[in-house]
This record gives sequence, structure tokens and C-alpha cells, in this order.
Amino acid sequence: MTDDRSLERAARSWLETGPTQAPDRAVEAALLQIETTTQERDLRISWRFSDMTTPVRLAAAAVIVALTIGGAYLYLDKPGQPAVGGPEPSPSATPAASAKESAARFDATSLQGWIVFGHFGKAPDGSTPAGVDYPNSIWLVHADGTGLHEMAPGVPTEGKFNADISPDGRTVAFNGGEPTVQLWEAGIDGGAPRLVSTACSGDPNECMERDPAYSPDGRRIAFVRAVAGETNTSQIGIRELGTGAVTLIASTLTPFTSGELAQPSWSSDGSQIGYATVPRDPKTDKVVDSQISVVRTDGTGLHRLSLPADTPWGDIDWSPDGSRIVLSSWPIHEFNDGRVNVYSALPDGSDLKPLTDARCGGCGAPSWTPDGAHILFWGPTTFWLMEPDGSDQRPINNAKLTYFGDTLGYGYYGALQPTP
Repeated sequence: MTDDRSLERAARSWLETGPTQAPDRAVEAALLQIETTTQERDLRISWRFSDMTTPVRLAAAAVIVALTIGGAYLYLDKPGQPAVGGPEPSPSATPAASAKESAARFDATSLQGWIVFGHFGKAPDGSTPAGVDYPNSIWLVHADGTGLHEMAPGVPTEGKFNADISPDGRTVAFNGGEPTVQLWEAGIDGGAPRLVSTACSGDPNECMERDPAYSPDGRRIAFVRAVAGETNTSQIGIRELGTGAVTLIASTLTPFTSGELAQPSWSSDGSQIGYATVPRDPKTDKVVDSQISVVRTDGTGLHRLSLPADTPWGDIDWSPDGSRIVLSSWPIHEFNDGRVNVYSALPDGSDLKPLTDARCGGCGAPSWTPDGAHILFWGPTTFWLMEPDGSDQRPINNAKLTYFGDTLGYGYYGALQPTP
């Protein structure tokens, strides 16, 4: 069970262990936040059950922000601490580029289209009245930090989670929260969302659909179908957007006792789907592992990627040409007290290479830009961009895009809109 002190305990545990080395951008982020960061975060987090992402994605942002500040302190006071969590990345894997060098190489703020990201807490534009709770929401912003606005405010009333952008860049799919966990779709330029889930009530004891992912041709959506109550299972499903027909991949059916499925992602040719299996301690609700599997869309060829067994893995995304995948250790939506980093690998999990290291202060949720030229990833306070080999890392928008302060909340998973 996740109570309102679990994040504090996780942060304290991490701080006692200590960071690996100087987190350059973490120090900068901490200095930006010190004046507005309170001494304690008393976050009211409900137990994550039917919707995998509600509290745990908040946990990701809250803990990482806490670690950012703690990492800066420990670096100044206790250099040379041992690494924690995941295969230890080599510091040379992420050459730190100065702002001047980055600007000379590529003006990231000139990227076209919207960044679509999830947000927990009050509206980041400050529009939520005092004393009013605000449901989890989806926001859009340009790479230079301008144009921040919410997508389809108030619909559904239970909030929005797990956004994915269609390949043509015109629509965004997401799921609502409890008590009706169903799939929705909305135009990226506005308009009322439409309910995608049919013959699925969204009731946790009957049928839930979450974590939508568009196929490369935009005609299908992969998702997680889950049923709690006596059944307690989840599996990967595929919905034809034109007809509404649903195919459930029987080979992926998994009891909650073995782990909940999450984050389906299509291969670039549309023939396979990767996803995470996340087992938990039933008494503490603590993640005990997370591994990535891949299955063909016809249900055959199910296998687990050959990744180091001592690290929870998640956030898989295929490059547009299909040559490599990106992924992260301790996926953001299940962040614990380990260090989150971004990696790339061949599609079978071999040739694993770290793209970020301890200097990141906690980075994850990677995704390829639509042209495959760069990798977008989540940083402690904003979204970052880097080359496919991990070089030339730089923030692409304002310094606090994912951290809006204790009174406004936190952003997390982001994706860049494909543009014609």
C-alpha cells in the first residue's frame, strides 16, 4: 500500500545511500528550486491498483525532484559515493555539453509541434482555485516553453493518463482514471474527446482498458486489458479504430500475482508489441521487478528480452527504422529508490549501452523523435533531448516544465508530436 509518507521514506533511503558523483544538471535544477521548495512534501497518494500510473507516476516526479536536491547536497558534502540501482553506466557515456556548445550544435527549442505530457496536481498555469483538487491531466507545450495549455479540461472527470500521439500527429489517445478506466481519443488541436472503449465498462471488477499505444499505421491501438476482483489478470489487446473490433493476445494473459502488464509499444514495422511485466509485493505494494517482453501481434513468439536480470526495465520504444530500442532502468511510472537511467539496445536486448549516467540526477521515459534523429527523455525538472549515442544532452524548454512546485504538481512522460 502506498501511503502519504512512502515517497519521503524512499527519498530518505536513497539519500542515505548517496549518489554516484556530481550530477551537473541536478545541481543546476536544485539551485533553481531551492527558493520555492518547502521542507516537506505531504502528498496524498491513493493506492495504485486499477490504474497503474496514478500514484506511481507522481511518485516518480516527487522522488526524483527530492533526489535532485539531495544529490546536489551530497555531492557538495560527500563526494565519491557508491552507485545504486541498475547496471552502472560509464560517466563517459554522456559527455556534458555547455549551453553554448549545445546551442551551436542544434537549437532544440526550434523543434516543431507540441510536446504532450501527463501532469499530476493543480493546473501548472496557476488557474486552479485554492483549495480545489485537480485530477490528473494532459498538457501541451512547445519546445521553447510557450503555448502551455491543457487538453480537453474536465473530460473525463476522473482525469487523464498515459497519453500517446497518433503517427499523423492529429490525435492523442489516453485512458481515464478510476472508477471508469477506459480509452479515449481527442484531437491534438482541441475538441471534445470521444470514448474509444466499447463493451468495456471501465469498472475494475469487470473490464479496464489503459496504456494506449498507436500502431505505426495509426489504424490500431494496443492497450492493457485488466480485470480485478476474482479474476486479477491483465493482458495485451489490440483495437481496430475503424471497426472497434478487439483482439486479445491470449499468450500474454498474466495473473496479478506474477505481475501487472504495462506500457505496450509497437515495433516500427507493426509486427510486434513490447510491454513491461511489473510484479509487486502484495503487502507493501512495492515493485520487486520489472521486465520487458515482446510478442508478435498474432500471439506467437512471446519472449523476454535478454537484459540484465538484476535491474527492473521499462519504457521501451523502437526507433523509426527499427534498428534499436530505447528503454530505462526503473521505469519512471514505477520509480523506487534506485537510480533511473536511459539505455539503448538492439531489439533483442543485446548490445545494451547506457545513454545517461549519475550526472543526470534521475532520467528516464525515453522516446525517439518522429524522425529518429534524437531521443526525448524526462529529466528532474524539464524535458531533454540527446543524440542516439547519448551525446549532446540539453534541455529543450523552460527549466521547470516537469516541476511546477509543491503547490502546482509534477509533469512526467512526454512525447513529441509528429508534424507533416
